[in-house]
Amino acid sequence: MRDPVVIPDRLNMVSFFLDDRLAEGRGDDVAIIHSGLTQGGDVATAPTTQVTYRELAADSCRVTNLLRELGLRIEDRVQLLLLDTPEFASAYFGILRAGCVAVPTNTWLQPKDYAYYLEYARPQAVIVDAEVWPMLEPVWRDAPYTKHFIVVDRAGGKVPDGTIDWHAAMARQSPEAKIEPTWRDDFATWLSSSGSTGNPKCVPHMHHDFVWNTVAYAQRTLQLKSTDVTLSAPKLFFGYALGSNLLFPLSVGGRAVLTHERLEARDYLGLIERFGVTQFVTVPTNIAKLVALDETRRHDLSSLHSLVSAGEALPSRIYRDFKVRYGVEIYDGIGSAEMFHVYITNRPGDVKEGSLGRIVDGYTHRLVDDDNREVAPGEIGTLVIQGPSAGAGYWRMRDRSRETFWGDAVKGGDKFHVDADGYFWYCGRGDDMLKCSGVYVSPVEVENCLLGHAAVREAGVVGFRDEAGLEKAMAFVELHDPTLASDALAAELVAFARGHIAAFKAPRRIVFTTLPRTETGKIKRNELRARVGDT
Repeated sequence: MRDPVVIPDRLNMVSFFLDDRLAEGRGDDVAIIHSGLTQGGDVATAPTTQVTYRELAADSCRVTNLLRELGLRIEDRVQLLLLDTPEFASAYFGILRAGCVAVPTNTWLQPKDYAYYLEYARPQAVIVDAEVWPMLEPVWRDAPYTKHFIVVDRAGGKVPDGTIDWHAAMARQSPEAKIEPTWRDDFATWLSSSGSTGNPKCVPHMHHDFVWNTVAYAQRTLQLKSTDVTLSAPKLFFGYALGSNLLFPLSVGGRAVLTHERLEARDYLGLIERFGVTQFVTVPTNIAKLVALDETRRHDLSSLHSLVSAGEALPSRIYRDFKVRYGVEIYDGIGSAEMFHVYITNRPGDVKEGSLGRIVDGYTHRLVDDDNREVAPGEIGTLVIQGPSAGAGYWRMRDRSRETFWGDAVKGGDKFHVDADGYFWYCGRGDDMLKCSGVYVSPVEVENCLLGHAAVREAGVVGFRDEAGLEKAMAFVELHDPTLASDALAAELVAFARGHIAAFKAPRRIVFTTLPRTETGKIKRNELRARVGDT
């Protein structure tokens, strides 16, 4: 057990993540590399911008001064609708330097979603990229609480009437600003809870939460160093990427590579090669795409020492295939917006294939049944994770908060079992679990079994009721070659499953399809469940 992570009472996280690098003499070191690569473009010729720690600190001060000029004060919320560019970083740290609260928001949403956020989060100001503006434009004038809309047009165009031009406003601000002397328990950032249906739930987090998890997970567990260069497939509006590809590398004096486009899997190989990326942050779906690439050119990935994977369980087959092909270790883990970031993970020198690894030092856990009683060792239970990075609850959702947040503990919907060596094995979401023949069945186990068949690219397993009203497993299967779909192959897959897992767990039905996915690449199980009646 390591020494506990000690956080001072007086804390503004900008000092920890940015200003301390200047005090260490790293002001001229590169903090951010922004690649203007577009999907299908040439990585070698894509325009690139580099920002040093000194330049980033100065720009964050300009943002702080702008917000104060506009009348914003400590605790006022500022919504970020920015792409993964240097402006995101300077705006984020500038908001926190002013003592305001940042609300990073998905930039792939529709006008109705932004109308919801403008009422729900009540931001005093919104900083929005011109590329995102068309989705905000239909609703911004009806915002009930927002006084200022600041538009970042990276092409230098004219901003809409009634909005503030980011570039013009920044040009008149001083590169120095007094940091608001916030406390460790002042709110810093709202994170949107991923994977929920309907409108998002925002989790208010304190300055303390980000620093604590960074030390416990990024520095002590993943052992990030100043020589590390990170790159992320998920975007910074996700807490997963905000930590992994901005806060974590900057906390040790490393570099973060940002790309504002949504890229193809092969594009990331070129970025890794060009910028000497040492750690790639991604999700299992993207790893599967990297494994499936038919590349004629072999990229130089010698700089890359690891991938960080989260978001959903990584199937063993994909782990093995990736490691054989690329020779790079994967640290699969699990985290949540409720806890800010990862709390269970595989790690350097300690990877058990197929598992999600061991608990990060400083967190504790329980596995409970449906009555919140602790399950016996080795049994499947719902995870209750406890640790100092827990959020304060869900904004304006009292009942949901009390269901989920138990002090510093968070009860999610994820079910696990823990083996005798302390490794966690993901068994699915609570509402995804099946009960076949009176026994809980993990859809993940069935999916991983089907992935062992050479024809299967991916599978999504849900439950259906048979003629007797009993729950059985049903698999929606995406094939490498869709033309192979047939009744004969379906029967072959059922027999394959019966030969590898208990017969009662094997799917009784197979449906060949293209799997629906969320923006983060997770399978939309709710949509699959809705399709059950149509098959």
